[in-house]
Amino acid sequence: MKVWQADLALILGGVLWGLAYIFSSRALADCPPSLFLLLRFSVATAACWLLLRRSIAKTSSKVRRQGLILGFLMGGGYILQIYSINFTEVARAAFLTCMCLLGIPILNFLIFRTVVKLHSLIGVIMATVGLYIFLDPSFTGVNVGDVLGLIAIPVWALYMIYVSVFTEGQDDAEITYQYLFWQLVGVLPLALITALVFESGWLLAPLHPDLGKALTWTRSFVGGLLFTGLAGSLVPVFLQTRSQKYTTAVQAMLCFQVEPVTATVAAFLVLGEPVFVHTVVGGAIILAAVIVSEVGGLWLAKRNASS
Repeated sequence: MKVWQADLALILGGVLWGLAYIFSSRALADCPPSLFLLLRFSVATAACWLLLRRSIAKTSSKVRRQGLILGFLMGGGYILQIYSINFTEVARAAFLTCMCLLGIPILNFLIFRTVVKLHSLIGVIMATVGLYIFLDPSFTGVNVGDVLGLIAIPVWALYMIYVSVFTEGQDDAEITYQYLFWQLVGVLPLALITALVFESGWLLAPLHPDLGKALTWTRSFVGGLLFTGLAGSLVPVFLQTRSQKYTTAVQAMLCFQVEPVTATVAAFLVLGEPVFVHTVVGGAIILAAVIVSEVGGLWLAKRNASS
């Protein structure tokens, strides 16, 4: 797989995550967040096992361990993000989550002494500016939701970095399936624990009304659960696990910046949510950042090939 093909696959994954926003927002009206994540990834895990159980049965202890680590990081990122939204404004939570785009090159340098290429750095700066304009967050004081969002930054960054580290040089499709399955499994214990501790009321009283709501099996909930479990979890995680080894963690996260843009377009078309000037301008800058970084990568690859 060539780099541009890998990036296209990652962009597709970002589009699917963006579309999942519509379905998850509806489903979360009928279910507390950690319980929803538990059910969502249970659907994805079950489907993955049914489709790929022969390959999964051959998993080595190393791949199983690494897959579970990735799943734990991914689950931690999801839970911190979804809890953050309950305690701060959505725009602030979304902006802080997306700031793992800045965390990736910093942690990559601190851990592996990896320096970001110029075209990727330009893309990161452009995307950060675009995200701020796009989301228009108001930072008028720090609250619990902001703290959770800040904690999520290194968690997501480490997840993106170690997807590249663990899958580097792995071209065997069966190993990709194994990483996929154990990542999905790794999310489940964390979602279960947080659901029991913060949402069930058995140990602690819910800290927010959304955390203590009852599960209601409505049509919109079931539809949201199935879409986010399959098209919004199983497929994007597979695309990432399959493709990110051919690019970099920074470039992969840049490709994923199409997620908020897709979510906004889908919300406008499906839910009738308004679109503002800053949304259009910021979205255009984000897309331009992805294009600039991609063109820079293609130019660098062509130059290296000719030298």
